[in-house]
Amino acid sequence: MIITVTPNISLDKTLIVENFKVGLTHRVKEQMAVPGGKGLNASRALLGMGYKAAVLGFAGGNIGRYIQNELTYEGIPYDLVEIKGESRTCYNVVDPINHTQTEILEKGPLVVEEFIRLLEDRISKYVSKETIVCMGGSLPLGAPVDLYVRLTNLINAKGGRVILDTSGELLKAGIKGKPYAVKPNRAEIEAIVGFKLDSIDNIKMALDYFINDGIELPVISMGKDGIAFYNKGEYLKVTPPVLEALNAVGSGDSVVAGLALGLDRGLPITETAKLGAAMGTANVLTLRPGDVKKEDVERILPKVEVNPL
Repeated sequence: MIITVTPNISLDKTLIVENFKVGLTHRVKEQMAVPGGKGLNASRALLGMGYKAAVLGFAGGNIGRYIQNELTYEGIPYDLVEIKGESRTCYNVVDPINHTQTEILEKGPLVVEEFIRLLEDRISKYVSKETIVCMGGSLPLGAPVDLYVRLTNLINAKGGRVILDTSGELLKAGIKGKPYAVKPNRAEIEAIVGFKLDSIDNIKMALDYFINDGIELPVISMGKDGIAFYNKGEYLKVTPPVLEALNAVGSGDSVVAGLALGLDRGLPITETAKLGAAMGTANVLTLRPGDVKKEDVERILPKVEVNPL
């Protein structure tokens, strides 16, 4: 069983703006608004593969109600704790002419301990032995920096496995809870370790950062360069085919979805990583974050290569 946890769910607005330049007035050519956040995007990607993974987290206000209505429309199951604040809105300005993306992210609503305990209760009802929990993203205002430690400890105690995908201080704190896997991207891990992942040795050192903290499956997503991971004494790199990207937002979340699906299916770790890379690559073919198509994944997967670092 797979569930996803997104404490800071958002309404993600994608704005198509040709020749976008900072400081100028622009008119939007196209736009869309979909519920988003790391775990939620992973649930959407899993739905594209025919798997329904419930979304857990917080939702509040008119935006929160809109998010729940949209999830119902998409067919994504959810079990959200309703809070008093207003769920956040995030913006992604896509310039198809210059092939750039600019993200603007709101902080999110205020949550208090009462709501956090309700979320813990919801998660506890879903988790049993072998449950895979995709968890990550930023935290709403008021949430303690060690929230991911608390949630991971809860899930581990019930026999579940956590794939944690977050950044900065939340990632540094979160690994203390010993999640089964982590999946930062290149920039996120560089910010923590203090050096560039510009060589094989440095990538191995970055993976060692997590290995030394007891993380069984550390994974680093590196955009079009694929993903690097460690498994049973081997440092490996998964390289998918390079495709023309329409929108890369949600690709890392789709990698997480692929990892979870592979683990749920009992695939070998190498095949699990390949599935993650294929789903992350398939994500770039659509505008909606996590809008993975099964037929695209099946077309990409045979072209994914795994080699030693």
